[in-house]
Amino acid sequence: MKILKKILGVIAVLTVLMCILILLCALNPNITKKLSGLVSGDRSPQRTEEAQEAESEEVIGFPDEEPEYAEPVEAEEPEEEQPQETSVDRDWTESASDTGLTDKVIRGLNGYEAPSEADVEVPEAVSGKSGYQPITEKSEELPDAEGGEYTSDLGFGNLGDGYTFDPLFYPYYAMLDAKGQHLYRQIFANANAFNGAFVPVEAVPVSEIKNVIMAVYNDHPELFWLNTAFVCKYDKNKICAELELEFNITQEEFPETSAQFYNTVNTLLTQVQNLSDYEKERRIHDLLIEKIEYDKGADMNQSAYSALVEGKSVCAGYARAYQYLMQRMGIPCYYCTGFAGEDHAWNIVALDDGYYNVDVTWDDTPGGEYDYFNKTDKQYEDTHVRRDLSINLPKCEGQKYAVL
Repeated sequence: MKILKKILGVIAVLTVLMCILILLCALNPNITKKLSGLVSGDRSPQRTEEAQEAESEEVIGFPDEEPEYAEPVEAEEPEEEQPQETSVDRDWTESASDTGLTDKVIRGLNGYEAPSEADVEVPEAVSGKSGYQPITEKSEELPDAEGGEYTSDLGFGNLGDGYTFDPLFYPYYAMLDAKGQHLYRQIFANANAFNGAFVPVEAVPVSEIKNVIMAVYNDHPELFWLNTAFVCKYDKNKICAELELEFNITQEEFPETSAQFYNTVNTLLTQVQNLSDYEKERRIHDLLIEKIEYDKGADMNQSAYSALVEGKSVCAGYARAYQYLMQRMGIPCYYCTGFAGEDHAWNIVALDDGYYNVDVTWDDTPGGEYDYFNKTDKQYEDTHVRRDLSINLPKCEGQKYAVL
């Protein structure tokens, strides 16, 4: 009898324990998974929901290193890169004409829209008063080197890495990308040192060199010995391997010509002291008209030297002399090139209310001394059209200092 009572007691305890276990499994399914694993012989731990969420977040977070368990993915073939100019690209927009044809409008980085050159009409009083020579490239293909690409015997020369250029005064430098700016500094430094031949510090296609040379030339009228022509020798891959600059004078002639140039500049600047920026701008304009005679046959006529020292030049010399004098007075003044019946150069000047066009060459006419002084782009659109990098110069919309 006692044995029967013990058996019934054990059964009752087991029944209670079983009920408790069933209740716990119902409340927490993970216990069921663990028991199932123990029964089946699987000893690996089961991940909690929190662990699964944490792992999911780590993968979504794109870790710096690829996880070791990731399956290899076949890389897609990259799209072929299109060649890019070293300078900032022009912004081309198209508009349909009444005839159904499409006209392309050139728009610069600062919103300037080049008017149609076909509509340009040059007044008789200034007809022929141009003479600007665009930057000229002389390309030469180098012979292939035996067993590999061409290797030049020239070095880099001066790299110019210590130079900095304020975009307010040197806007063409700011138009270039980092690679173009690196090459710009090298060209500027070598031109300063009269080092006429060197290897470009950047691997630049021959098609892109011209814009960099143009940027250096347009920003720096003080380099009066730098000519508008250059030579680019390129390898079989059309990469410029050697660059040759051309100079107007020799290094031996430089001390004398430099003294003449800066003595003339300083003499002119003493005549505009204690004036406002606008008064300086106008007075320098007048002094250059008094000093310079338009002469297509003038020596070094693309330089400020011809205008300031020789007193004879063409539009390029007028514009570069005006640019340099204004720079020396701390007034931003840019060398602007384009079309005015033929290749032509003039200036863009920054005053406190905006930018203005100034054409000293065309103002060097009896009775018309201010016909082209401090004008807007709208007032210039029938006679002047910007080209090349000059389209990226600021729009001229100043009103306060207009001369009517």
